[in-house]
Amino acid sequence: MKIRGRPVHFFRNLSFQQKLLAMVIPLLIATVGLTGMFSYYIASNQVVAKIKDSQNHMASKTRDQLDYVAKDMLNFSNYLFINPVVQSMVISKDTRKNRDQLFKNLVPLMVTGNTIQSVILYPDPVGDEPVYPFFISQVGIANAITLEAFRKSEFYARLQAASGQLIWDLFRPSDGIIPGDYHHKIVLIKSFKDFYSFQTNGLLIIGMDADHLSKILYDSSDSAFQYIVNEQGIVVAASSLKWVGKPADELPFPSDSSLDDEYLVTKALSTVTGWQAVVIQDRESLLSELSSIRSITLIIALVVSFVMIALTWIMARIVTNPLRTLIRSMKALQHGDFTQRVNFTGNDEIGRLGYWYDTMVQRIKTLIDDVYFSRLKQKEAELKALQSQINPHFLYNTLNMINWSAVQKGDKEISELVVSLSQVFRLSLNSGQDFIQLEKEFELVSHYLFIQKKRYASRLHFDIELAPSLRHFELPKLLLQPLVENAIVHAIEPLDGSGHLSVRACQEEDWVVLQVTDNGKGMTPEQAETLRQRLARPSLPFRPEGSGSGIALINVKERLQLFDEQSSMDIDTRHGAGTRITIKLKLGR
Repeated sequence: MKIRGRPVHFFRNLSFQQKLLAMVIPLLIATVGLTGMFSYYIASNQVVAKIKDSQNHMASKTRDQLDYVAKDMLNFSNYLFINPVVQSMVISKDTRKNRDQLFKNLVPLMVTGNTIQSVILYPDPVGDEPVYPFFISQVGIANAITLEAFRKSEFYARLQAASGQLIWDLFRPSDGIIPGDYHHKIVLIKSFKDFYSFQTNGLLIIGMDADHLSKILYDSSDSAFQYIVNEQGIVVAASSLKWVGKPADELPFPSDSSLDDEYLVTKALSTVTGWQAVVIQDRESLLSELSSIRSITLIIALVVSFVMIALTWIMARIVTNPLRTLIRSMKALQHGDFTQRVNFTGNDEIGRLGYWYDTMVQRIKTLIDDVYFSRLKQKEAELKALQSQINPHFLYNTLNMINWSAVQKGDKEISELVVSLSQVFRLSLNSGQDFIQLEKEFELVSHYLFIQKKRYASRLHFDIELAPSLRHFELPKLLLQPLVENAIVHAIEPLDGSGHLSVRACQEEDWVVLQVTDNGKGMTPEQAETLRQRLARPSLPFRPEGSGSGIALINVKERLQLFDEQSSMDIDTRHGAGTRITIKLKLGR
């Protein structure tokens, strides 16, 4: 039992990273090794089949491209058949004028094309005169043998054997069909017929350079050897140009894989030309690729093992590092640092632990901030009250002196303004008291509106209504004056015409209802909703466009809540129709 207990005790004392490595590494090595061996076995069995499929695709692709070129040549021959200039050349007398017109007609087509590189047109002979062909190539007019000489060639014999329809063949430089042209020429040979009677009246040969076709069909980077062989067994195009024009039997490899196990041979037959596209690859090179696959598999297994060991170590660090971070943050929190955040991501157990830890710290900090903010507001209110009491007698004496000076000079209007201003200051200070009777609050509003009336003259009209039963109701001072001032600045002043302001106080059951109403431009629904949200959460930054800063309303709302938690302030506004602010206070609180 002691011997069995030692490894267990040793394992328990290992770090988390070491435990994870001890469990993962043996399993990882076994898994990667078996996977590499199995992968090599599958690859070795499938590579030959895939190469065969690839060769079939290559042969089919070459065959399709050959058919495309051949069809293009056929289409060009049909175009010549319906071309009136060509028909005129064959039907009418072969004159220099007709040849010039035909030359001008065909050269642009051949220069802009990529397939047709030469055209030979033999009109039928008239009498015993020799027939000289019309010959044109991409480089201009050239020479070709006469019709009599061409009829003695093997190509004409093949055309006759095909019942005079058409044949596909290869002109070699040694055939002498086109003197001076040293390129192998893939040609379409067919009889040319009269457009009107469909009677044969000439011979048409359309040609394309074999080396040009080879470059179109084959990519020099391909490792396989590819070529096209015609019905006579002659190579007409090849990936190696040196084999063009030679018999396929002379190639250094067999054309049939059944005769030699060293090569893989794939063929595809063209239904247009009757030629075969052949692809050949060396089996030995394929086996060498299998050997490289085995080496690569071993290297990949070693690299994957190393990477997985590193990833296992990193994964262990990823699990333990957040726990270390949490421990450090908790120690800092114990010392009063409430800015601590672990900011764990993810929705796993560690991520949720970090989220609830951050939430807890945030709530603790919010509670502390709320207490601090409340005390700060209290100190600020005390400071403002102290400032409002600074030498009020000096202010009153000064305003009284200005008033008597205006009276002595007979300026009654200035005297009234000074008296109203003096009353505004007196009622605002309220002898340093925070609460004021509703009657005095209305008197303050009346004096303030009197001063504003002098400023705006006929543009401002107002009415004040106070229920007699509410004259002695006490409330925090300066609740209505900020609302009235806000209405004048943001509602009455922007109006083009006259504005009306109504201030009233009434009793509805157990509630005191205070209302300030204007006929200004009002607010849009979006501005009103934003303002209501701001009043519900005064800590949010806010400045609604076109509606002022909202500070006056926020201050009134906060003071109301401190005075009466059951109080409410409602904003009723319509864009272009004015705004009404209603305050409700509990009666007999």
